[in-house]
Amino acid sequence: MSRDTKGESQHSQQSQGTSQGTTQGTSQGTSSSSSSAPQSYSQSSSSGSGTLSSLDTVPVQDLASIPEDVEMDEQAPQPWGRLWALGKGFLNHDCINEQYEFGRDKHCDYTFDKPIINQTERYKTYSKKHFRIFREAVSGLSVVAYIEDLSGNGTFLNKQLIGRGNTLPLTNNAEIALSLPTNRVFVFSDLLVDDQSVYPKEIRDRYIISKTIG
Repeated sequence: MSRDTKGESQHSQQSQGTSQGTTQGTSQGTSSSSSSAPQSYSQSSSSGSGTLSSLDTVPVQDLASIPEDVEMDEQAPQPWGRLWALGKGFLNHDCINEQYEFGRDKHCDYTFDKPIINQTERYKTYSKKHFRIFREAVSGLSVVAYIEDLSGNGTFLNKQLIGRGNTLPLTNNAEIALSLPTNRVFVFSDLLVDDQSVYPKEIRDRYIISKTIG
């Protein structure tokens, strides 16, 4: 009887040991697995730093604004005429406004008081307001450009003296001279007139006609 009792007690102690070992092993495995989950998450989070995943979004304030299309009425106005410079020191001039005054006065729209020009002997013969270019509507149908002589020494259009206070129509490719008919300073181009259309297509395809000389 005593031997059987000892055997049962030993078997009971072995069972308890096995149960405790199983319980400890299970709890340790659970603890290790639960502790490893945050670690793997932090590693994936840190490994993806610096790059955008499919779930990341960009703040709206970081996006560049898209410029709106410029409307047609905000575009720069187109010139109706152009003065091509012939004289030394003179510059080309686009006519956008309805009128322009030319002369030695610095308040003129186009002043002759510029380097090179004001160092020439002819500069002294230019008036403070030498001539004016403007355009007006004729019979409400078309607009015609004119040149008015404001000088004391004369303004010449195609070598013809205009005369102080007088005006002449400013035609396409007309030459403007100051003080002397040979002192040519500008050639006027009417940008609203297409003189090329009067020439045969064979010529227009090969040349640009600027002035008829004969």
